[in-house]
Parts: sequence; structure tokens; C-alpha cells
Amino acid sequence: MNSEIRQFGGASAWHSKDFDGSDWIDVLDTVQRQEVERAARALPDDESDWLSMTRQDLDLPTLGPRLEQVTTALEQGRGFALLRGLEIPATDVDYAYRVNWVLALALGDVIAQNANGEVIGAVQAVVDADDNGLNTRGYVSSAKLRFHCDGGHVASLLCVRQAPEGGMNSLVSMHAIHDAMALECPQHLATLYRGLQLFMRAEGDLEGKTMPRRPLFFDCGDHLLAFINLRLMELPYEASGTSMPAAEREALDALEEIAERSEFKLTFKLRPGDMLLTHNFVCMHNRTHFVDDPDPAKSRLMLRLWYNIAGSRVEAIQPPEQRAGYFTQSPYVIRHR
Repeated sequence: MNSEIRQFGGASAWHSKDFDGSDWIDVLDTVQRQEVERAARALPDDESDWLSMTRQDLDLPTLGPRLEQVTTALEQGRGFALLRGLEIPATDVDYAYRVNWVLALALGDVIAQNANGEVIGAVQAVVDADDNGLNTRGYVSSAKLRFHCDGGHVASLLCVRQAPEGGMNSLVSMHAIHDAMALECPQHLATLYRGLQLFMRAEGDLEGKTMPRRPLFFDCGDHLLAFINLRLMELPYEASGTSMPAAEREALDALEEIAERSEFKLTFKLRPGDMLLTHNFVCMHNRTHFVDDPDPAKSRLMLRLWYNIAGSRVEAIQPPEQRAGYFTQSPYVIRHR
């Protein structure tokens, strides 16, 4: 870290007013939707064969170049994208998995998102929890999720079915928050550069363990990278029955207060057929509590996937062993049935 905390600015330090209207949403055209459908239906029947496929196995003559532009926006620009118009039937979950895999192959290198090696996870309320504590990962409940980053360079979220009430998503630029803190409370930034620990919950051999301290912000000279998970940075203290040091508590509170300001927060509700892509070292995301449809066949369902971008700037700060996924072996499961 440089001795003097500074502002970075740039395209990734955006504010919510920069995205008035819907011009920021990438709506697929008819030809691109047809390319996705052909590629999805051409995938092997055996899902285990999907893991050996590469981008070169796909025929996406018009969508492929467009997705390269999306990757540029993720890596060098605003750090997020929303693809709209995938036309996924609410009852055809198998087809949704196929579409998800096609887009993942076209965008990057898929990694595991849990200790089981699962690469596409169903985000739906399967446990009754009103918070996300020591043993509950947020994507399995309907509880509110505070601002956080996921694993991998990019997290994707494909909306298959939406909840009738709640379930709003918000994005914030960690770079814009950093620059605001540099002006308003630089003493807290010094604490966040020093770093906090992360708690690992319900994940195989790492369950209940606290990972080493890691910085929340990385000054990379001509650009900034960041990684923040508010809840997982609080849980080490709750698990040990101790209080978070005052400097760390005040720094996280200041960061979250800025993130929740309307000028920083872009809020929307995903529609069926939307795919949200979020660069985990540029943006944080959250989700409000939702009320589900009582019919399981109509309940809220999102498909989550994590992937890396080859040659990403993240590689400069990320040890190779962390690029394989959720601190586990190589991916080997598409989904649990």
C-alpha cells in the first residue's frame, strides 16, 4: 500500500445516477438468443461431459464478440453487467442449467463454489432462517443479504423464477466507496487496508475456521482492487465470543453506511431470463428479504456460478491456490440432484 491514501476515480468509481434509465442493460437480440438456444440444446446429455468442454466447442458467431465486450466492461470498466432476454421457461430448469453453462464457457473459466466442487448452485430458500449466522450460507434462505463479494473473479446470477415480494438486488462500486472514505474518514481506510479475517461456515474441512487476515482494498499503483464481505468479517468474533476491536467495527460501519446511501447504490429487481454478472474485486452486491410463493414449483430460483477471467488484474493479488474455487479441489459437480 502507498503511504498516502488517495482517490482513484475512473470508470469503476461510479454512482447510481450514472445509470438512470435502462441503457446500461444489455438486451440480447433475436439472433443472439437463437445462438444461445442452439448451443444449450446441443450440450451432451451427460452433464459430467460439460466439464471437459471449452469455449472453442461453442458456435456463437454474433454473441461471442458481444460477450467479449461485456468482459472488458467487467474487467476494465464499471465492473458489472446485466444480460436480458434469455427466454427461459419457468418450469424448464434443465434448460436453464444448459443456458447457464453455455454463457459461462463463453465468458471465462468456471470454478467450484462450495466444498463439494459444485459449479452451478441453486439459489433458493431451502432452510428457515431469518439471518445468516455461523451455519447458514446466505443463498439457501430468504433472509436479507448485506453487501458482500462472492468467490472467483466474477459471480453470475441467472434468474429462472422471481419472488412475488421482495428480493431486490443492489450493486455498489467499492472504488467509489473507497474514494468517499478517502475524503470523509481516511483513518478507517487505513484499518481496512490492514485487513480483517474471514469466517468459513458449513464448508467441509474448513467449517468453522477463521482464515488469515486479508486487506479489503489493494492499491495496485494505477488502479484499485477490493474484496469485502461484511458478514463473514464479523463472524470470527461472534464465533469466538469476543468483541470486534473498536477500530475495525467503526471502519466497517463507516463503509456500510456509505454503501447504503442512495447516491452509491444501484437497485433493481431481476426478471426471469436476466443474468447479472458482478466483478468481485470491483463491486459489492446485496439482496433484500423476499417472500416466496408457497408453491415449490413457482418459488424463487436463481442459478449461481463463479468464474475467473484469464489474465485478469486480480491474478496479481490472488495466490494460484485460491483461483481453483472455494478452497477445494477442481470442479467436478454441475449440481446436486
